Amino acid sequence: MPTLRVATYNIAAGQNPDPQAINRLFTEENLDLIGVQEVDRHTRRNPYDMPAAIAGTRYHAAFAPAIPVMGGDYGIALFSREPLLNVTNHHYAHFGEEKRVYQHGVYEVAGTPLSVYNTHLSFETPALRQLQVAELTAAMHADPIPRQVLFGDFNMDQSHQEWDYFDPALRRANGGAGGWFDTFNGRDAGMQSFAIDNILVTPNIQLSQVRVPSRILSDHQLLAATLTF
Repeated sequence: MPTLRVATYNIAAGQNPDPQAINRLFTEENLDLIGVQEVDRHTRRNPYDMPAAIAGTRYHAAFAPAIPVMGGDYGIALFSREPLLNVTNHHYAHFGEEKRVYQHGVYEVAGTPLSVYNTHLSFETPALRQLQVAELTAAMHADPIPRQVLFGDFNMDQSHQEWDYFDPALRRANGGAGGWFDTFNGRDAGMQSFAIDNILVTPNIQLSQVRVPSRILSDHQLLAATLTF
């Protein structure tokens, strides 16, 4: 049965992340596929190609710009051992003070296609996030590939009940059989929940070995899991 080690990680571009340290973390965790949020490319605060620097020689990077920032781009990225196929970027129709995006690609695993999604939802209100989840869910339901994984910083910071916006058939790494992981390690008086990063999969994929490594390289923790299908 095909097996992948995957992760989601918000790397906090505004805090000048160390791309080599992030690459080492990905390598130490033996990751095959990673969804990353808060990524800069050629901005004044991070004046280099951050996706390429994180990828190094081990990974392939696919970047999705969300908004222009400080002379460059800010968005999300997917990293993979083998190149993703048919990568597309999509802006949400509903957003707050910043435009938000999700990206989609296809990853071949032993001849089996896996549909891969990555996103970073808005922080302002649960109602806004619910609208974005509806857009994303519609895209996933229309997807002809039956096996799907979704990475993201979903900013669901008011209650665990916000996760009920998603199709209940989806399995969650965070809030699943292993309980909740507080993946945001900063402190924000407006937040009621810190379990805001997650990996969701369709029911035909098994989730196991969910863990949050102790290394701190961002104001979020990396969330990793093994997928078997």
